[in-house]
Amino acid sequence: MNKRLGRKILDILKREIDLSKELFVVDYVGNDPFEKLVAIVLSQNTSDKNAIVALTNLKRISDLSPQGILKLSNEELEDALKPSGLQKERAIRLRKIAEEVIRGFNLKEILILPVEEARRKLLTLPGIGKKSADVLLAIYGKKTIGVDTHAARVAKRIGIAPSRAGYEGIRGALLEVFGDEENLDLVHRYLIALGRRWCKAKKPQCDKCPLREICLYAQKTSHMIK
Repeated sequence: MNKRLGRKILDILKREIDLSKELFVVDYVGNDPFEKLVAIVLSQNTSDKNAIVALTNLKRISDLSPQGILKLSNEELEDALKPSGLQKERAIRLRKIAEEVIRGFNLKEILILPVEEARRKLLTLPGIGKKSADVLLAIYGKKTIGVDTHAARVAKRIGIAPSRAGYEGIRGALLEVFGDEENLDLVHRYLIALGRRWCKAKKPQCDKCPLREICLYAQKTSHMIK
């Protein structure tokens, strides 16, 4: 039943959403995992729009390699990252991750490990939490899914995850529903787009949402209005 729900949700979202019109900062770098990780760090706790501006600044002064990041002065790096906010913290994270990679932390080798082992290793990197690790792994085809604020909100409102579920509970619930999908990064993108367009944190547009017929929150809201 859960898998059928996942397929139904995706079928609807694919009809209603053109992902080519959505902004995702990870699309603005190459396929190298370090570059993807840089983009992911820039997207933490900010919008993809702001992260893309910061990334564009960074690409003007660096080749986005670990060596390129470390060649920059603190002032250069922080100034480039200002549009994403928290530039001092982000600069420290990027430097520390670059240092770890230069010391032998091989991202490409980690990406071929089993999911949970790969997650554990990525979580040892400075500033890389569960969401960032899962987003990176899903990009490279691993069976996991990142739980950002949009995905968490959508999962709880639709009824996929319990309202009090934490990160792992939401991730497990999403995998239960969408786990048969080949590309979970794509699933995550649709959930983000849904959250951006209709399932907003404040003033959700349930009356316009294409999932209103199967969403518990939308049904409850509609009943209350009536």
